[in-house]
Amino acid sequence: MGSKREKSQSRKLIVERRMLFSCTVMIGLCVILWIVAISTDWWFIISGGPNGIYVNETKRLFRHSHSGIWRICRTSYGPVTPGTGPAREKYFCRIHAMFPNDTVIRTDPSIDKTIVNYNRSEASFSIISLVLMIMGLTFSTYTFRNPRYMFKRLAGVLHFISGGSVLAVIEVLINSITYEQNHLPFTFPPGATYSYGFSIVLAWLVFVMLLVSGCVFLIYSRKRKGSKAPNDEIAMADEPTIIGR
Repeated sequence: MGSKREKSQSRKLIVERRMLFSCTVMIGLCVILWIVAISTDWWFIISGGPNGIYVNETKRLFRHSHSGIWRICRTSYGPVTPGTGPAREKYFCRIHAMFPNDTVIRTDPSIDKTIVNYNRSEASFSIISLVLMIMGLTFSTYTFRNPRYMFKRLAGVLHFISGGSVLAVIEVLINSITYEQNHLPFTFPPGATYSYGFSIVLAWLVFVMLLVSGCVFLIYSRKRKGSKAPNDEIAMADEPTIIGR
């Protein structure tokens, strides 16, 4: 009877270790994918259609643009006004203005105070998310050296918080698109359409993987003392620690 129980507990321990190891590898992958997502400029694409859209401020036809957390790249064609020189296609990228002064905000048709706040929020939460993921990866790895339940819980909570931060970046960016569509005709010309790029797909993938990993770590973070533990190492690790002088 005891032998059967020991074999059953041993099999459960093997499954647990494999699940936690898989999730730890997945968190490492999350870090890589998140770095790729926040460093690329393909979160969303704005298209002016096959003929382009005339933009009065530049006297050019807006073709398309693609944006990310840190910068926007725009393709236009022109000038289309007679007598202003030969028309040609122009492609340029610019870093998002995070801390522009009032003069720049008044003179630049592509920004206002609200969109600047959106840009700051996206940048801040993207960095916070990366830091939290690295912390979660560190504690996930440490659980293999110290199987105490509280480290698994800490890792699980960090994965959930990281996922929340990633979701915040996604939601802020989606709201910023809506704001640009309604209030910034230079960036989002009337009649233009938009679609999402591979960067935001990576972000959603990271969010799902963090959510799954957080659930797995919390499920396996229950206390197992005495006869409930699969071996003496875990039984001793989950015993209460008395901190003396």
